[in-house]
Amino acid sequence: MKEVDRARIIAFRLQNHNLVRRLGARSAVKAAAACGVQEAPHGSAALAFCARVDRLSPSVLERALTRDRTLIHLWSLRGAPYIIPARDLSVFTAGALPFDHASFNVFLSGWAPAIEKAGLDPFELLERMSKGARALLDGRTRDVNELRDMLLKRVRSLGKIERPKEARHDMPEPLYRAIGLAGGVCIVEARGTDSVMARIDQWLGSETGEVVVSAARGELVRRFLHCYGPSGPQHFAEWTSRSLRDAKAAFELVAGELEEVKTSSGSAWLLARDRKSLDSPPQPTGVRLLPDRDPFLQQRDRGTLLLQDQTSRKRLWRPVSAPGAVLVDGEVVGTWRARAVRSHLRLSVEPFKRVTRGAIDEIEEEAASLAPFRGCDSSEVAVAEQT
Repeated sequence: MKEVDRARIIAFRLQNHNLVRRLGARSAVKAAAACGVQEAPHGSAALAFCARVDRLSPSVLERALTRDRTLIHLWSLRGAPYIIPARDLSVFTAGALPFDHASFNVFLSGWAPAIEKAGLDPFELLERMSKGARALLDGRTRDVNELRDMLLKRVRSLGKIERPKEARHDMPEPLYRAIGLAGGVCIVEARGTDSVMARIDQWLGSETGEVVVSAARGELVRRFLHCYGPSGPQHFAEWTSRSLRDAKAAFELVAGELEEVKTSSGSAWLLARDRKSLDSPPQPTGVRLLPDRDPFLQQRDRGTLLLQDQTSRKRLWRPVSAPGAVLVDGEVVGTWRARAVRSHLRLSVEPFKRVTRGAIDEIEEEAASLAPFRGCDSSEVAVAEQT
């Protein structure tokens, strides 16, 4: 079995993340369908869409979210806020929800021992919380913090849980966010930590219908491998925040569609239908400004594949207030940050290596396209000297 080299894997992933050629101006739904777009930090999703959709404007994206509602904003993978296609609701909700108690404990992280110590079943708690949220949001919207406080009072057994030392609230936050994975609530007005919530069925204007969980789980594996393949259950477990056993079971649902390939890290899996694309992916060209936690940057093997220099990795993937990534011809060549000064966007670039004049010109064009999403009508770029 011939080994698939790094360049082909990166080019394959770039193509499937729609970062080789931009999609049409009204293709935000198609961009989101690849693997969802995380909206954390607040405002980052719009920048990720801008890197993938040609001539995208804030009004077009807002219309898809609030008027046409072809896109929906909710808590999904790992409990993080995501923007996904409304038509794919089950894939990014039921498909992303841990399947058994051991897997749910991985998702709950530090809260799992506290819930277990209280003698409570997290799946039963989630069911009661989802039912309570639907009642509290029936015919109206509520602030995310108000809904949290009301659920604490409504679901009395939550009061039995002793808050872990590192937690900042009595509500088990991962369990609260799992209401999104249960298909109960969505975010209809994004305001960071002060967002507005609604019932999904009422926001979309229709019942979501019966969900075939196995079909949703299998489809999420397909999306993962299409965007992050070749890969395996371990990386899928990390991407979704579930147990390895659960991830392996999800892979088994599509086992007949998979093909084993060899990479520098060992054997991995690929959708058989993607083999031709992996063997001859298009050559990535051009510049993209990817925001912090852009879907492409969430590759679980990013340290060994995407950015191999340790110093550069530390500069890009910071635990708090991380910068965005400058992508030139398929390679991450530096970081960027931007701030708005009145109606002017100032973007600063710190390269890992020398950036050509042509690439700087393209960075300036990209900055101009981002400016409207930051409420600006002009932009400028400053490139620091290589250190």
